[in-house]
Amino acid sequence: MTISPSIGQVFNPWGPPPNDKEIEANLFRRIAQHFSAEVALGYGSTRYRQNLDEYQIYSNGSNLYLLGEDSLGNSVGIGNWLNRPFLTDTLDTASAIWYQNTLNESDQNRSYVIDSLEKRLVGGGNAIPIHLKLHFNYDRYRIGAGATFEINSKANLQLKGFPDYVANYESDFKRFYTRKFYLTAGVRYYDFWDFSYFADIEYGNFRLSESAFPGGQVSTNNYWNISLPIEKNFSEYFRLVMRPSLDLKSINTTLPTGQSIKTNLWNLQFQVGVRVSFPLFKKCPISNCEAQKEHRHIDKKFRGQPIYKWQNPKVGENDPYNMNEKREAFPFLKRK
Repeated sequence: MTISPSIGQVFNPWGPPPNDKEIEANLFRRIAQHFSAEVALGYGSTRYRQNLDEYQIYSNGSNLYLLGEDSLGNSVGIGNWLNRPFLTDTLDTASAIWYQNTLNESDQNRSYVIDSLEKRLVGGGNAIPIHLKLHFNYDRYRIGAGATFEINSKANLQLKGFPDYVANYESDFKRFYTRKFYLTAGVRYYDFWDFSYFADIEYGNFRLSESAFPGGQVSTNNYWNISLPIEKNFSEYFRLVMRPSLDLKSINTTLPTGQSIKTNLWNLQFQVGVRVSFPLFKKCPISNCEAQKEHRHIDKKFRGQPIYKWQNPKVGENDPYNMNEKREAFPFLKRK
């Protein structure tokens, strides 16, 4: 029996269509692939700093007050001046000891008036920030916008360089919230293996909890943030982000005496999160397809790996290990 060859069209899942036309992503995907979203959670340490050189300070062992005059010229004390200042006329300044840096007394129960010397009120608190950023990425550069929400702890402040028997300042709130909205820009300045190194800057405004920092008494300024994020590239669409950053911001508190005090708020943060880009091609719908690269099926192009794996390893589809596995720290320990 003679078998004659027949010509038939056989489905080739790896090849282009018969007319071999070029297959590219649509316009929407070509634009969307330049956008990415980042979400991260972390920890921050806030440092407060005030210059109080122009004020006399009264310490009664457990509380600090600024000394001033009310509208009638009476001597008063100003308490809680960080966020919700109030006046009191019950301070006994006549019997207080005028503090000298050579003073030998250390009675916690005595009252002191501090008039001379450099007076810097410094201290800190903790913060838990979470942020969402949207970037437009082009080559090594990116621009975007974002929002950050922070939970902040109470503030504990001390007069820098003064002994323990001078009272500390403790805020009247246990916690407060910060909301930040900003524009951001950055550049990728270095790549090493599957790590990318960026320098980012933010500029925007922030708002504090009205319950802790009433808007009628406390005003905020625009702020800057400088960060040096490091990104671990699991694929061209999925990255682990480690972001150390420094916030530079300040507030102004209006006192009942008509004066105002500026407080610098420096916040050092470290956040960990992920950044995800919009993929150029859809995931291959064929469940048993083993292609690791971008590839064609008839008239469409697909990516060969999930969004969290490297899509374009420099190996053939038949290589038993994709690039993501080849980038392990100790590949020789992997069981074959």
